[in-house]
Amino acid sequence: MQPRSLSPLDGAFNFRDLGGMPLCDGRRTRHGLLFRSDTLQALTPADLTVLRSRIGLRAVVDLRLSREVADEGRGPLAQAGEVRYLNAPLEMASTEGIAPDEVLNRLYLQCLASSSLATAVMRIAEYAGEPTVFHCAAGKDRTGVVAAVVLSLLGVTEDAIVDDYLASSANMPRMVDRFMSWPRYRNHLSAMPAAVYAVEPGPIRHLLWALSQQFGTARDWALRRGISPGLLAKLERQLVVEAN
Repeated sequence: MQPRSLSPLDGAFNFRDLGGMPLCDGRRTRHGLLFRSDTLQALTPADLTVLRSRIGLRAVVDLRLSREVADEGRGPLAQAGEVRYLNAPLEMASTEGIAPDEVLNRLYLQCLASSSLATAVMRIAEYAGEPTVFHCAAGKDRTGVVAAVVLSLLGVTEDAIVDDYLASSANMPRMVDRFMSWPRYRNHLSAMPAAVYAVEPGPIRHLLWALSQQFGTARDWALRRGISPGLLAKLERQLVVEAN
């Protein structure tokens, strides 16, 4: 894979492999099985070749709202019969009356309480061992929350989770430029404080702190949300390898 802040795709700017990340016990996440991304609605024919032939994509977990999916579309992967699709919409809280520097903290904690987050994590665990991508619109916020929870379940270090989150920074200018040409997201940009499209470590560290304060561990969160020990074991078995 290319450097993790760069995408091998032309139509998705924030696509990256979550392999090679360090665990607290010295092991690593496995390459080529779990990917995060921004929206896949603008994939090119060359992108489809990469996803099908090089990556062997088998499943998509779409975190966008149902009305977002209806308005924007799923893109060309919707016609790829071999790729399973799940919409697990993560609804974010209203930002009205919230100080700009607290907006992302509020949005991320809202995701943490969502039943759709548990559904997304459960499906990622069920699909573990098959190349799977999860995504939202920019691939930063809703996708960042799911990545942080899944990586925490695997035992990835906090600093590595934060570094992965920050990798979106290099891709945000192109995504913002593109969103300005898409009415739904242009309207969202104009309505949100600039902090919403910033990439800073504070919000994701706050989420990880809240996860530990409210639940103890990511595993405790998952069990309380109805994700079985067997699925958690499968997630680790398929996505973790010994370090070279």
